[in-house]
Amino acid sequence: MAKELERLGIPTAIMTALPVIPLSVGASRVVRGVRVEHVCGDPRLTRELDREATTRIVRTALRAVQTAVEGPTIFEPQESAEKEASRAS
Repeated sequence: MAKELERLGIPTAIMTALPVIPLSVGASRVVRGVRVEHVCGDPRLTRELDREATTRIVRTALRAVQTAVEGPTIFEPQESAEKEASRAS
């Protein structure tokens, strides 16, 4: 479905804990999630840390749909968190 939306000019990002699958079928933007059963968070963390992880992943997905890509590209939430921290200092 993401490829069809992209074909129509609508940028999409797929959030998944198994990025190799959408990358192998040519998805343009793939955001790495935490776990298969909890893509946008980690219930093993405290509520506060889980919320921070979720926020990082969702912000990464929003950044992904704003980024022009030439082909399948993976976006890592950890990278975006480091960039945000460096901009804040």
